[in-house]
Amino acid sequence: MVVKLIRCPSCGEELELTDMYEGMEINCDLCNLVMVVQKGMLHVLDTNEIFSIDDLTSEEVEDTQKMEIDEFEEEEYYDYGYED
Repeated sequence: MVVKLIRCPSCGEELELTDMYEGMEINCDLCNLVMVVQKGMLHVLDTNEIFSIDDLTSEEVEDTQKMEIDEFEEEEYYDYGYED
């Protein structure tokens, strides 16, 4: 799964988004800013400011934590026969 990291335009907090679609509301937990995705831009509801998503995007990273758990669960258990 790919996670998109964007910075809150108000406080700079990094927000992890696993999905982004037209009309989606994004809430910053740190400063309580509410943004809506409109036409590839972020519209801040409090101030009516509009920011480019590309300007606020930090990076896209692959969520490897889930993959590591899945790989661990797939490993076969082997009893090495250690005795106490």
